[in-house]
Amino acid sequence: MSSLDGYLGAVVRRLQGIFGGRLVGVYPAGSLALDAYLPGRSDLDLVAVAAGPTTAEIEAVIAALDHGALPCPARGLEFVLYDRDALAGLTTEAGFALNLNTGRDMQYKAEIGSSEGPAFWYPIDRDIVRQQRRALIGPPFPGLVTRVRSRQLMPVVAESVAAHLAALGEHGDNAVLNACRSLRYHAEHTWYPKRAAAAWALDRLPSERTVIQAALDGADRDREAVEKFLAKVHAIVTSPA
Repeated sequence: MSSLDGYLGAVVRRLQGIFGGRLVGVYPAGSLALDAYLPGRSDLDLVAVAAGPTTAEIEAVIAALDHGALPCPARGLEFVLYDRDALAGLTTEAGFALNLNTGRDMQYKAEIGSSEGPAFWYPIDRDIVRQQRRALIGPPFPGLVTRVRSRQLMPVVAESVAAHLAALGEHGDNAVLNACRSLRYHAEHTWYPKRAAAAWALDRLPSERTVIQAALDGADRDREAVEKFLAKVHAIVTSPA
């Protein structure tokens, strides 16, 4: 058993210990769902669903999954918990019961019941989980959520690109790779791993090959070139597909 498998099993067991039979399911998200998880580079993204989680139970989850209590083998854990009933009605809202970030290379965050930050990551991650139909335990995720059509989701996707553009320099290569993923979603209405989407974008935007390849290689970035690239992608994803 790999350290990742052992960790995922431990997460599930701890959640079962807190919620018992009211734990509906636990689902891989992000790179883990898309078969693009890279040890030492990727975050570990998980979505869990429980029936009527209480404040005390949510606080117990925070303590149980904290990196100090359960060391995460990835760069960090990005864990989102939803109440089953609330999840069923969500479209592009954040809507979580808990948003927890913890890990050796991740800034700690524990938000309960609301989000003061950007909401766009949550519907994107939920749609990736819905698309991939994978579960660590529990029923298929599509049966728990409302299908959000790409036309409704595209403004959220565009917002993610705009956020990287507004915070240029804070996100490194991820800003370019996320923009490539957004660009491919705009074209195909399907989610792909960021690096796979970047490889796809090399042929679609030949004038931007230098900035895209630099992001894939982890090379030094030309800030002005990245800014122009993000602005171009934002213009494309805000136009009709």
